[in-house]
Amino acid sequence: MIDELFKDRIDRLWDAIARTLAGTGITPDGVTWTGFVLCFVNSAFFVVHHNYWVFGLLAGLIELLDNLDGAVARVQGQSTRRGAYLDAVTDRYKDAFILLAVAEVTGAWLPASLALMGSLVTSYIAARADVLGAIAKPGGLPDLFERLERTVVLCVGLVLTPFVPVLGGLPLIDWVLWFLVLMTQITAGQRFLRRWRAFEEEG
Repeated sequence: MIDELFKDRIDRLWDAIARTLAGTGITPDGVTWTGFVLCFVNSAFFVVHHNYWVFGLLAGLIELLDNLDGAVARVQGQSTRRGAYLDAVTDRYKDAFILLAVAEVTGAWLPASLALMGSLVTSYIAARADVLGAIAKPGGLPDLFERLERTVVLCVGLVLTPFVPVLGGLPLIDWVLWFLVLMTQITAGQRFLRRWRAFEEEG
């Protein structure tokens, strides 16, 4: 929702940063692969050290690269379908790395698995409909909980967990995961209905 509502302003910010980064000679795909590897390493180390604050902070910083690869492509004039495809695929893996690491450390396998399912289904609904030619028309309520919102909520929850480990008798991270479950399913429903109407309009 944030990205959809403020995309132009957000893109201008990342483009300004990307111009500096592009001067190093790094390619957009290089930025994507760097974020992928760092996310995997951070998640793997979390399973070992169990430091929520460090993991959440690093996960948030690493995810900033998800915005930079597209920005570097724009300022270098190297935006390609292959680059967009690589970015989309690695994003799904990064979602899995983070949530599976959280599940392993916390033991909250059910909400973490459902949150991961929601994030994957949300992405798949739009991708599959686009392949079939059902392009959702602009307008209406924006998707409430896209990847940016999911990442921010989870990272903030991880950072706060050492300071507020339990809330209302339930671990804070469990509240965060169940909130992700709820919001990803609502967003998946939004996307499904929007594409379903597009199919109906086509007859």
